[in-house]
Amino acid sequence: MKIFNNRSFGVLEKSLDALSKNHDAISNNISNVDTPGYKREYVSFRSELANLLENRNDLAVTNKKHISINSKDLSSFEGKVLTEENTSARSDENNVDIDAEMSMLAKNTLEYQALVQRISGKFKNLQMVIQQARG
Repeated sequence: MKIFNNRSFGVLEKSLDALSKNHDAISNNISNVDTPGYKREYVSFRSELANLLENRNDLAVTNKKHISINSKDLSSFEGKVLTEENTSARSDENNVDIDAEMSMLAKNTLEYQALVQRISGKFKNLQMVIQQARG
């Protein structure tokens, strides 16, 4: 039985990875707020992940030779780091707004913490099931 090969763990894992990558991008933006010509980076993953989750089926593939219809694999999913090239907030062509970046950093941190709590809850449920099976 593959406990950790279930879809919800995969979604949580990929979301955490993307939020971590987003944290790095936001931190990079903040550190380059005074760099002339710097263009802010961001990680695109929410709409791609939602699309991946919507276009799935619930057919079980019990043999590696089976063909899964309309199923997309989460293992290849990654958040994409993109650069916002088309805006310029200042005369030196830098487009980083420190207030917006700090706000996004706080939001990203809260989202990350919420997902960590969700994963922790899943592990607590597994631990409870294991303890009840022993008793």
